[in-house]
Amino acid sequence: MAITSGRQTVTPALTQVDGLSVYQSHIVIHNNDTTKDLLLGGPNMTAGNGVPLAKLQYIQLDIPPGEAVYLMSTNGEVDVSWMRITQD
Repeated sequence: MAITSGRQTVTPALTQVDGLSVYQSHIVIHNNDTTKDLLLGGPNMTAGNGVPLAKLQYIQLDIPPGEAVYLMSTNGEVDVSWMRITQD
């Protein structure tokens, strides 16, 4: 088992969170911004079909091997923190 964490800036362009893992993973994503929302989804996400993550909220997801989570801001830059626990 490995635990990794990081921070990244998300813009209105589609952004992958922490790449792909060949193992089953559990990931926590936190929107650090106090005013802006994020959108979450897969590689085909758009501003019209993303799942909202409100300011200062977090979400926990189980990610199958070879898959990734994508983010997009609704306006400008948004600071995001994440932590991934990988089952190897």
